[in-house]
Amino acid sequence: MLPPIGCIPIIITLYGSGNNKCVEEINDVALNFNKKLNFTTENLVKMLSGLNLVFFDLYQPLYELVTKPSNYGFFEARKGCCASGLVEVGFTCNRKSIGTCANASEYVFWDSLHPTQATNKFLIDRLIPAIISLVYN
Repeated sequence: MLPPIGCIPIIITLYGSGNNKCVEEINDVALNFNKKLNFTTENLVKMLSGLNLVFFDLYQPLYELVTKPSNYGFFEARKGCCASGLVEVGFTCNRKSIGTCANASEYVFWDSLHPTQATNKFLIDRLIPAIISLVYN
């Protein structure tokens, strides 16, 4: 499943036409892919007896978090914690990078692409009920 990739800081920076909103055209591609993936998953389960496939929706909870961060205790969702938070990714981003925030747990993204530990916890907390229902059913 794809997340709302049109809401990732580097995508907004590169394709957002100067505004700070999610790039909905790119999110539409992710939603279309997720719909097709779900359809394919359901068909495979029907076709292959005994096959267990799991499809978790990461799109909706991450979209809600990115568009309304303060509702969930986050301060910033438009840019990452590291450096400018708009274009840096991976090894170009670390705790010693100029501009890196003091408290990454207030940010949805660590760099312009990757979520923070706080965001990953937010997502897994929303997935745990679905995971538990799979294990105990």
